[in-house]
Amino acid sequence: MVPLFKVFMPDNVSDGLNKILHSGQLSYGEHTKDFERKLRKYVGNENILTLSGNSIFFALKLINIQDGDEVIVSPMSCLMTTQPIKYAGAKVVWADIDPLTGSLDPLDVTKKITNRTKAIIHYHWAGNPGHIDEINEIANKNNIIVIEDATESFGAEYKGRKLGNNNSDIVCFSFTPVRLPNAIDGGGIALSSRDLYQKAVLMRDLGINRANFRDALGEISESCDIDNVGDSTAMNNISGYVGASQMPFIEELLTKQRENALRWEQYFKSYPGVRLMTKREYVRSSYWTFTILCENRDELLIKLRKKGIYASKVHLRNDLYSVFGNKTLGLEGVNEFSKKQLNLPCGWWITEEDYDF
Repeated sequence: MVPLFKVFMPDNVSDGLNKILHSGQLSYGEHTKDFERKLRKYVGNENILTLSGNSIFFALKLINIQDGDEVIVSPMSCLMTTQPIKYAGAKVVWADIDPLTGSLDPLDVTKKITNRTKAIIHYHWAGNPGHIDEINEIANKNNIIVIEDATESFGAEYKGRKLGNNNSDIVCFSFTPVRLPNAIDGGGIALSSRDLYQKAVLMRDLGINRANFRDALGEISESCDIDNVGDSTAMNNISGYVGASQMPFIEELLTKQRENALRWEQYFKSYPGVRLMTKREYVRSSYWTFTILCENRDELLIKLRKKGIYASKVHLRNDLYSVFGNKTLGLEGVNEFSKKQLNLPCGWWITEEDYDF
């Protein structure tokens, strides 16, 4: 069976692990800093930092989301995107999607804005960037923060720039096992504002300013006040090492995924009852998966499984879960997309021979 997901790990990654494990430097350290430097260079944004946990939740707390605030998001998202909104105490407001991209429909987002709207979470489906400029323009006009969810889209490009460098307020990455790169666990955020970046650095380290936290004897300085709320969410040194070790391979792996996507396009472009996602000339998907829209989705899913291709729906529309309340009516794009979308493996591990089925 050709798997939908697979964990990438460089052959030589174990070489340095033993040294780190016995160094005593297991928490945030030089290897994590090295990972962050490589991320900044790759994305083209100096305001990037790594985290040990869910980057969406961190981003929501960073912008002071509180009870009563509203956050607009698509129900066609990962639970790692939507659950943090509830966990942070805010109200989830479901917006419709463009069924040919899988991401937010700017027109419907405009309709969902109220005086309580604090943020828009812009989830990029399966590595395919959404309508970034349109969503950002709407947010700017209404003084709303945009949090891009690029957990499936690291390395994707929009108008010639990597995600994380497109002027959105916050862009969230995931470095969990089936992402590129993976750091075993954790995530990262890219920020458009240096001030917000500095706030994030303090917030992930208990509000501590390490520059003046200790005196000349290494003791905690009484003159160092802590006036920012924070948590301990910095990425550990082992995860940083694993993540940094993968960065030299990212472009090669993404190239393979894009080549595999082209093979799927050729296969399905004339396939009865199948429609391809919209392909825009100014967008380069990272192709976490290859999504097609099928009239007889479940039938094709079973057919592909029998042929050794692990096709999957991947995500269930989140407004069906009771934690969020009842299913939202009137989301026509979501209705169409959720019934038809099917995801096929097109990762770096797939060979040309795997398409002989």
